[in-house]
Amino acid sequence: MSRYMVELPGGGCATDSEALSALAREARRRKVSYGMLVANTTEAERYAIIRDYCLEKRRKGRRAGNGD
Repeated sequence: MSRYMVELPGGGCATDSEALSALAREARRRKVSYGMLVANTTEAERYAIIRDYCLEKRRKGRRAGNGD
């Protein structure tokens, strides 16, 4: 079972890989380490980061697939 079981709008859940990628990207954006990000955010904030990352990733995927 995923440590970060984040349900996404429209069904489905974020994978472990997506969760780690989202948190690592956010840590780079904030210029802190991954560990500092996890230590200094609430579970709700981490879920929001992961959810937003997955939604953005899906939006970009749909846009790229429609370029006939």
